[in-house]
Amino acid sequence: MAFWLVSKGEVLSSKPQKYVNEMKKKLKFLRYPILVVTLILPFCTVSAQTEKLNQEVWIFLGNGYQITAENKGRVTNIGYIETEESGIIINAGISHYHAQQIFEQISEISNKKELNAIITQGTQKFALGAFSLEKLGVRTYAHPRAVSQMAQRCSYCIQYLRETLGIAEMKHTEVDEPSDIALLNLSPNSPLSDIAVIDHGDTRSNGVIMIYHKPSEVLFAGDVVFSGIVPNIKESNLPRWKKSLKLLRELPISTIIPGVGPKLTKAAISDSLAYLEALDMTTERLYKDNQDLLSATKNGDLSQFSNWSLYNERHSNNVMYRYLQIEEDELTIK
Repeated sequence: MAFWLVSKGEVLSSKPQKYVNEMKKKLKFLRYPILVVTLILPFCTVSAQTEKLNQEVWIFLGNGYQITAENKGRVTNIGYIETEESGIIINAGISHYHAQQIFEQISEISNKKELNAIITQGTQKFALGAFSLEKLGVRTYAHPRAVSQMAQRCSYCIQYLRETLGIAEMKHTEVDEPSDIALLNLSPNSPLSDIAVIDHGDTRSNGVIMIYHKPSEVLFAGDVVFSGIVPNIKESNLPRWKKSLKLLRELPISTIIPGVGPKLTKAAISDSLAYLEALDMTTERLYKDNQDLLSATKNGDLSQFSNWSLYNERHSNNVMYRYLQIEEDELTIK
């Protein structure tokens, strides 16, 4: 597979009865109408903050960086791109109720009856709302390797989230199996030709993709691009991740929507590279100096990033993960 690949040619209600009736009208195109009542029941909470970037692109901002009972795990920034004939939802949220919340907000800003959703990473905060979107008539898509990751892990994620967020909050949440992203027609002559799927291989984790809206030059980067927050590199391919960031520099970008946190400018690509390269160089040096794993994690401080969110929670672990990756590479018979 080419390192730079753009697919398909460029991929019991507290609400008044009046509100319930309106929602039924808006959802009249559902594949599974029996779910209309279920999906507007008890846990509709305060809507996510909506920001309109231009006439075609919206974001529904997540709350915070880490999953907590207080924010109901709804940390992910969800995107929405409207085309002439349909709409594309970028990521599905962490639960049935999160997906429902976003779907209701989209129904308030758009009347498109054909909706698709693209899952950019097969992890809980991006993917666990996909099953509920499917039940709402939204076809979901993801990279096959992300789909495989969802199948292997998401049932365990749901168990963990029931303990963290509560059984009631995770009610109706199930694991979905999205369609292969290659089946979504994004060819130059298709109605979705303004949307490109960027696939740089397994970078942040397996099957990571990014979504680029060509007219507005808005990039939905997931966890690939970050700034002011230390990422978790546990499942990453660090060399490929860094190469991906360098390729993104060549792309005209007006705004970057990260997986969590506020929207970013293109300068965040350099911020991302700076952290990953400093982590890589420092850990390589400690490894070559024959420091053991525990010593390396203690001596791998990067003070220039110490003011970033989650530095204390994640950085020493990142040194450990990178150390183990280097060790595995060295010990692998080639």
